[in-house]
Amino acid sequence: MGLLAIALDSAVFHYLNVGADALATAQIAGFFAATAVGCLLFGLINKGVHMLRPARLLAIAVIALLALFLRGGLLAALVQTLAVPATIAHLVTAIFSLLALYGGYVWFVDPQRAHSGSAESRWDRFCLAVIIYAVLLRLVYLGVPELLFEEAYYWNYAKHLDIGYLDHPLMVAWIIRPFIALMGNIEFAVRAGAFLCWLVTAGFSYRLTRDILGQAAAYRALTMVAVLPVYFFFGLFMSPDAPLAACWSAAIYFTYRIVVREDPRAWLWLGVAIGLGMISKYTILLLGAAIVLFVLIDRPSRKWLVRPEPYIAVLIALVLFSPVIVWNWQQDWASFSFQSQDRLASKFSFSLPRFAGNVIGVLTPTGVLCVIALVVYRRQLTAGFPAPVASAGATLGRSHFLLTWLTLFPVAVFAAVSLFRVSKLNWTGPCWLGLVPFMALLVTPAPALESGVPRLLTWCRRAWPPTIVACLLLYGATLHWLGPGLPGVSYPQNMHLIGWRDFGRDFDAVMQQFTRETGQEILVVGMDRNRIASGLAFYRTQYIDAAAGQAGNDPAFQTASENLFGGVGLMYALWFPAGQQNGKTMLLVAKDVSSLSTEKVLSQVKTAGDIREIGVRKQGRPAGRYYYRLVTGYQAVPSALVLTGIPILAANHSQEARLF
Repeated sequence: MGLLAIALDSAVFHYLNVGADALATAQIAGFFAATAVGCLLFGLINKGVHMLRPARLLAIAVIALLALFLRGGLLAALVQTLAVPATIAHLVTAIFSLLALYGGYVWFVDPQRAHSGSAESRWDRFCLAVIIYAVLLRLVYLGVPELLFEEAYYWNYAKHLDIGYLDHPLMVAWIIRPFIALMGNIEFAVRAGAFLCWLVTAGFSYRLTRDILGQAAAYRALTMVAVLPVYFFFGLFMSPDAPLAACWSAAIYFTYRIVVREDPRAWLWLGVAIGLGMISKYTILLLGAAIVLFVLIDRPSRKWLVRPEPYIAVLIALVLFSPVIVWNWQQDWASFSFQSQDRLASKFSFSLPRFAGNVIGVLTPTGVLCVIALVVYRRQLTAGFPAPVASAGATLGRSHFLLTWLTLFPVAVFAAVSLFRVSKLNWTGPCWLGLVPFMALLVTPAPALESGVPRLLTWCRRAWPPTIVACLLLYGATLHWLGPGLPGVSYPQNMHLIGWRDFGRDFDAVMQQFTRETGQEILVVGMDRNRIASGLAFYRTQYIDAAAGQAGNDPAFQTASENLFGGVGLMYALWFPAGQQNGKTMLLVAKDVSSLSTEKVLSQVKTAGDIREIGVRKQGRPAGRYYYRLVTGYQAVPSALVLTGIPILAANHSQEARLF
């Protein structure tokens, strides 16, 4: 039956895979044809009347969809990243999906096996399957979707390697750099560091939960870190939040070792975690403040104030953070100012409802209700827990208080900021790592939760399995759509860098034509803050001759931003000071025509050519359009000719540049 299914799968795939954009349709059609026939034959041969029951049909459908999304990513990775021929790649994925379907059936559908063993063993089986699936899903899709524009911007960080940057510290660039040096300028290399950071985050969450609640709960905590939206995407897309979450989880673990286990050596590691976190993202200072306040208000912890370990930890953190201090000193404290007074002086915006929506988005509604339950019903939750936890006695309550404080203090600060400034989706992401150990209690079978406790606790425990499955289905469908595509589902226009893998090739052909016609070196200028410039720099590198990897030929050093025309370019203002571009020929690129014909643009160039259009397509479907214009004789405005040449975002976040 397996050989027949593979043969049918392959036949349908090869029949439909007749165009460059038919890969997704062919693999989905082949999969469903083989799955339908295989299930029918399996049911007939084994007289599987039990398979017709609605609950089991639903389980089979869910397992099939999960296998389909995972196989789609594997197929795209083999064809796209590893350049495996489609025939061989599809054969590999057909065998893989067959094994995945059979394993899922045996583990979760077959009545002789799926319901065998205790409730605890069934939970273990479910959690193990979720962890394996979530890890594999991330791995196969690491190099498949195009970069987010933020990722392309941080790739430019790595190309312009430094000890500091305007809008973030240095860690994200120094993580990306060795991977692109080893593997080249590909999406997998940019994101590999995010996956490794997730492994660190998961490792410390596991250790923290094991120390507090035991081995069984630790595996449930791994499930939480694997499947909650915020941590799933922190481990997939590269941003400063990936190393921040790793350092945050380490800092929480060592703080627990200090406060509850009274381990003096943990102070040294806490200093390392906070220091590395500070060169990842400044927001870890909120966790540092929460730790300091806890030591001050907690009477048993005040003894550390007269011991040397805390002060050595502060010294270690400052030493690790010193490169960022040096860079800011050299640049008139530009980054510190940008992240503090400039942010606070920006336009007023009441975004508390948006903040609440962001929290629901990163935790899921079930996760938010679990947080509420953990805060309100702590005693009832742990009252009947198994002996290894109950024996912890007072340390369990102390651990709960500590981790709740370390979670809610930074969350409260972010909530307060949202009263007058715009709230960002990723703000509170690392904060919830403190409550992951106790959230794990609600995916652990415990008799005490079935009776005599508030309904919210029982509801949360019962809601986690469908929530987890729904999350995995949503992740798989989204990644399949961003990667090989979903038949009949269109793409939004000009969203992030969707379709830019081919767009980079098309635009580079335009560049080469203009270079031949003019006989000059042309500077590409993306006419927005950093999105167009970052995306073009990255995706043009994939079509530049490997021998032309020198700075003079690398698109990362030939692509500037709208700071040259009075806009805000963030780090592009330092990489491409306006005063140093005088007299250059430029190819301006924008997503709307008006940006190429403003008085500001025309007053700074000698000649301006015709405005032309270039389209973006993904999987044969339109994904946007951009416009470009060749200009010559660029001349910087006199106000931009300053010593440092770093225009910084103005206090009102307008398009004016404040000069240091």
